[in-house]
Amino acid sequence: MNLKILKKKKFSGILDFGGLRLKAKTKINKKKIPLISVIMPNFRSKNLDKAIKSVLKQNYKNVELIVVDGNSGKSTTDILKKYNNKIDFWISEKDKGMWDAWNKGIKLAKGEFVGIVDSSNIIYPNAMKILSRYILNNPNIDFICGSVIKDGKTYAGYHPERIYRKFNIIPSSVVGFFVKRKSLKKVGYLNIKYQIQSDYDLLYRMIVTHKLKGINTKANEIFGNLGDSGFSKKHSYIKKLYIEVLIRYNNKQNILSIIYIIIFRSIVNFFYRLN
Repeated sequence: MNLKILKKKKFSGILDFGGLRLKAKTKINKKKIPLISVIMPNFRSKNLDKAIKSVLKQNYKNVELIVVDGNSGKSTTDILKKYNNKIDFWISEKDKGMWDAWNKGIKLAKGEFVGIVDSSNIIYPNAMKILSRYILNNPNIDFICGSVIKDGKTYAGYHPERIYRKFNIIPSSVVGFFVKRKSLKKVGYLNIKYQIQSDYDLLYRMIVTHKLKGINTKANEIFGNLGDSGFSKKHSYIKKLYIEVLIRYNNKQNILSIIYIIIFRSIVNFFYRLN
């Protein structure tokens, strides 16, 4: 984003922004200390302050934090301004939804690897230290899947062989999912036309279309807690299935395999509802 344009918008009252970059304090990538970008989308989260602190308290110092707020109001910008000397960059303006916020943050990132930590999430103190070790030990890897806590349960692993049947092949697309920025540029950004599951569309393109390579951390190397995040949980089974089918079709997956998914899922859902 062009700083001059941002300043004009700020003067006209369209947005607000701040952070270390405005003071010409920009972090850089180092050979043995890779810069990791953490994008924090926010819209009126009550846990914003706690989420920011969890990133700032990392036991690994070459981390840049970028907060993208969807014009939540003065109470939110007051919190962000409190961290002007610690957050690398923050911006508050009306957006086109969550995926638009993710895209804005990714475009602003300067790290070798970039990941999403929602404002309802908590990232554990050693998360970026663990991540940096995997980055340094696996220079040819495109993305890393860290273990996470979700609904009180630990989720770990990476199962790309299942991508043609199901989307939840990684622990989470937030907190524990970090992608090499150079590789992400080849894939493109999140498609904001999908109200839900656009992160799965991105994952599908990464693995199937562009053949990116990923690895997972050990199960006990937990990156953080997802808290109450889980946007897709708020939507019906029918809507989630419809969007998944649309994503698979638009990415040119075999039609017969898509029909199989529809039939199999519908049967499973039918018997699940009976119980």
